[in-house]
Amino acid sequence: MPRMDLRLFRGSALSLASQGIGVIQLFALLWRTGATNATDAYFYLFNLGLLPTQILTVGVMYPMMLSDDRLSRPGARRLMLAVPALSIASVLAGSGWLAAAGRVPDSLLPVVVLAAANAAVQAVLWQRAMAAAASGSPEWEAAVALPANLLATAVIAVPLSSSTATVTAMMSALLIGNTGFLLAALYRKAGRPALDGLPEERTARRGTHWWFLGKSGTGYGGLMVLQSLAVLLPTSALTFLSIAIKIVGSVAATFVNSVMPKLVHQGTTSPEGGRRFLRLTAATIAPVGVVGVIGVAVVRPDLTLGALVIALWLLASSSAATAQRMAFRFLAPSASRVTLVAVPVVVLLAAGSASRDSFELVTLLCAYAGVDALVGALLLLALRDRLMSAVVGAITGALVTIWVVTLAT
Repeated sequence: MPRMDLRLFRGSALSLASQGIGVIQLFALLWRTGATNATDAYFYLFNLGLLPTQILTVGVMYPMMLSDDRLSRPGARRLMLAVPALSIASVLAGSGWLAAAGRVPDSLLPVVVLAAANAAVQAVLWQRAMAAAASGSPEWEAAVALPANLLATAVIAVPLSSSTATVTAMMSALLIGNTGFLLAALYRKAGRPALDGLPEERTARRGTHWWFLGKSGTGYGGLMVLQSLAVLLPTSALTFLSIAIKIVGSVAATFVNSVMPKLVHQGTTSPEGGRRFLRLTAATIAPVGVVGVIGVAVVRPDLTLGALVIALWLLASSSAATAQRMAFRFLAPSASRVTLVAVPVVVLLAAGSASRDSFELVTLLCAYAGVDALVGALLLLALRDRLMSAVVGAITGALVTIWVVTLAT
């Protein structure tokens, strides 16, 4: 009888713990301080600091380690040096946008500094985690935020004088947690075998990296533009948008990031495992979404529409994340044109919608979910998974309908 690989379940358990504590941290922060200008700044700057990691580490380095068109060792070194510096620059640019909107008083300057430092440390930690994932070891990626989230949650439990003081203490805890976990990753040589196994000279076809860069830059950058539109909404909108992003991202990470590296990695020869996993994931998430919407409709009827959007988004996000992992391995890099076309269309429509008086948070949620739904449906079609492509396509249509209704009312 074949021996079951327990690492698959270990990765899922680590991811569930990490994401679960992250959600607890978020709600603990809201319970302690409420949605304030300080929490808006924290969520916005944290996500901006993560942007270069998402674009260059998750979006370029990881797929080029996974693909047959392999990244070279010098190329990996250049990326690993550039991402922390760009992470700091992103936080500084974001603080400038907040300052232009009058959202950065002097009391928030420590938050800006801590966010920049945390972004740099977090960037290096993610590099090691994704290198390990490329070789089929998902544990480091699954637990990448666990120590930081644990410390941050513990700090929030301490009553402080203001929302700004709480956010500053929480950011300090995130920085300490990420630094400690990075030192552990370096000591354990996480990802080192995969990095050392890269060729000294590039084996990728000319232009391959540009496809991956274009895809990730357009995808993650487009989402950041959507989040920046929330700055135009009343104070606290950024915080509530970040709650939705965190919930959806946690589910996708728990179901996808902790399992897919075991199913789709450098040695995988068939997408069938990924397809079966996608169907199982959808069948698990859909009933949870239905129950959630019904529960919200009973307790807070005024939030039912938003809950419905988030439920649809959960399905779309998990499907898109699974499809992208399979696409890295089984589609040519030029398949990135799906993202290059779909994301700008959604972002431009959202920017146009923002000029209307009826533009609200639910509209922005539809745009966020629409990016995942449209990209997921098109990628699944390219992967010849007609059933799931049709399902995610129907989700896209539902999101468009809700979007139009919110603008018309």
